[in-house]
Amino acid sequence: MAVLVRMTAAGMDTATYDQISPPLVEMIKKQPGFVMHVAYPTANGLTVGEVWETREQHQKWFDENVKPNVPAEITKEVIELHNLVQR
Repeated sequence: MAVLVRMTAAGMDTATYDQISPPLVEMIKKQPGFVMHVAYPTANGLTVGEVWETREQHQKWFDENVKPNVPAEITKEVIELHNLVQR
């Protein structure tokens, strides 16, 4: 089942995101199950939203690529989607 994953990196600003994201963004495009990625600033830090085909595909990506490369504490919420419409 497709999932929306919302992750907030406490205290991270857009400048830091812009520094560390380019190689990760290129890699994520090739990951099995990846659908989309968005990033936006919030009062708590930078929030990233991603849609994945399965929770397991996201978790594998996160553990192998995000955790070792993002210098911030990340809180994560995983929401199972009822419907996903793509263009």
